Amino acid sequence: MAKTIYTEEYRAFQKLLKKARKEAGFTQVEVAETLGEPQSYVSKIEAGDRRIDVIEFWTLAKIYRKPLDFFFRFDDSERKKKSLKAAAPKRR
Repeated sequence: MAKTIYTEEYRAFQKLLKKARKEAGFTQVEVAETLGEPQSYVSKIEAGDRRIDVIEFWTLAKIYRKPLDFFFRFDDSERKKKSLKAAAPKRR
């Protein structure tokens, strides 16, 4: 089984974290200052270089003023497009 940070769902989660931050009108620096961490902390989370635990996740959701389920809206249409494209015969 692949590590969760390498799954499509985790990549979607990362994108949603970044989207939530931007929609809230924050820079990485501002979020980091709120958390008492360096800017690289937020950057690494958004890039997938650092995993977050449930408390860190809950804290970010509060800062961004987003419900927890906002971060679990994975786009299944992306997966379907890829699988259909791979299964479709090549046209000439």
